[in-house]
Amino acid sequence: MNRAPWPGGEILRDITRGGLAGLVVGIVVAGFGGRLVMRLAALLVPTANGAFTENGNRIGEITLVGSIALIIFAGLAATILLAVIWVAISPWLPGRGVVRGLVAMPIAVALAAFGLINASNLDFIVLRHDPAVVATLLALVAVTAPAMAVVDGWLDRRMPHAAAVASPAGIVYTVLAVIGLALGSLLVLQLMGDGESQPLAVTVLGAGSVTLVWWAQRLDGHDTPSRGLRIAGRTILVVGTAVGYIALVPELAGALGID
Repeated sequence: MNRAPWPGGEILRDITRGGLAGLVVGIVVAGFGGRLVMRLAALLVPTANGAFTENGNRIGEITLVGSIALIIFAGLAATILLAVIWVAISPWLPGRGVVRGLVAMPIAVALAAFGLINASNLDFIVLRHDPAVVATLLALVAVTAPAMAVVDGWLDRRMPHAAAVASPAGIVYTVLAVIGLALGSLLVLQLMGDGESQPLAVTVLGAGSVTLVWWAQRLDGHDTPSRGLRIAGRTILVVGTAVGYIALVPELAGALGID
């Protein structure tokens, strides 16, 4: 006889699923995608070939060691960021699957583009403030949203449910969720101290707080969030997105060389 899933285990499963989705998308999109974007930048601005970026990479030069380092470090950094954002905001995204990811695309750009678009970054001068380069960076950020939705849905159909805390799945989910929550908390604290990333940090904290209330309701036996929670979660996303774009505009102007 099958046992009903343990409510706490379902929450831990959601956290673990978000972390695993972040790992996959971080490595594939941020890692390999970041390498592809760097190569495209060299093709779009051939006069920049041979120059060094702020990170010490030579534009146009492709080496195995450099590619592996970029994929690993960029991928792992993006993993934590993507997982934290997704776990906090995904309960308040309408739709399912790819539709959900498409809805999240403008949110991703508004809140996370600061990681690649920075007016003070001298790389944009080296790259002649090329609009196509800026567009590819924005596209790289945007595509993480549908990628997260697709991978998260795929994992949801395949990851086992935890019947109890002492079950094999329950133990694994507990360990991974605790690690993820610890790393996520440290990341949010770091983001709060960075002025450029504060729209993201505040939005994640706000949406995450509503998600915590929803988790408490789930532990109490509720299957769906209350109407008030849905309104609160989605309102925070709308306001956070708007503030994110307001903060992003001067960064975009600087990256494009617009005074």
